[in-house]
Amino acid sequence: MRDERLELLLAISRRTLGVERFELTGKQTADLHLVSSDDVGRALESAYDAGLIIGHRMGRAECVQES
Repeated sequence: MRDERLELLLAISRRTLGVERFELTGKQTADLHLVSSDDVGRALESAYDAGLIIGHRMGRAECVQES
């Protein structure tokens, strides 16, 4: 399934975790990634912030449509 949400999460994972794709290849060397807890925290924070921004934009768009 490809959609904007997955693309955003993939961009975050590329930038913070070095994970290039979510699909498994069947090869352990390609499918397993060792990441630090600090990087996981940064990735989660980025995803949370993105959710806040998108939610805020959607809320504003709904207010404009109601006016």
